[in-house]
Amino acid sequence: MNDFRDMLVNYFTQEELNKIRKTKVVIVGCGGLGSNAAITLTRTGFENFILIDHDKVEISNLNRQAYFYNQIGKPKVIALKENILSINSHCNIITFDVKIASENVIDLLSQGDIILEAVDTAETKALLINTAVSLGKKIVSAIGVCGFGDIEKIKIKKFKNITLIGDFQSDNKNFHPYAPKVIAISSMQCDEILRMVLYEI
Repeated sequence: MNDFRDMLVNYFTQEELNKIRKTKVVIVGCGGLGSNAAITLTRTGFENFILIDHDKVEISNLNRQAYFYNQIGKPKVIALKENILSINSHCNIITFDVKIASENVIDLLSQGDIILEAVDTAETKALLINTAVSLGKKIVSAIGVCGFGDIEKIKIKKFKNITLIGDFQSDNKNFHPYAPKVIAISSMQCDEILRMVLYEI
């Protein structure tokens, strides 16, 4: 008996839970957006994850990322897997401690149903979005997640198989990332993924 799974029937029908549980989510970037999204999606009932990141947990990450002090120095994909399993031990998690690049992006994205983009650079975002489109995969991307005090500027732009969420202007070259805005946008990414799965759009 899995108490966590049993609890979720209070919030979803069994048909909805089946859709959620069978969906494979590829999370590219396990920093502020990706780590928080993984936790939120787990709490929502998602159980199949492919985690991609090449960084290790640093103390500077703890202001906004879903890690703990005792995980400093661990690969992010391993630490995040631990944290997901601490919520729901039935999750199936594949980890890739690699940097996403043109040489591996097709193989990595092909393994999932929906991609959550959570990387830092515009070039890598474009690579992920273009590859997802070419593969016919749905992707939820974040553009402009830094700063604070202007959360009302967050917008959602939807296209076929692509959703963009953010303020579309603050980048990490000119603004610091802070937990409130990062986590808010991460949650909006998760809400969009849930919408895609349950409404089958």
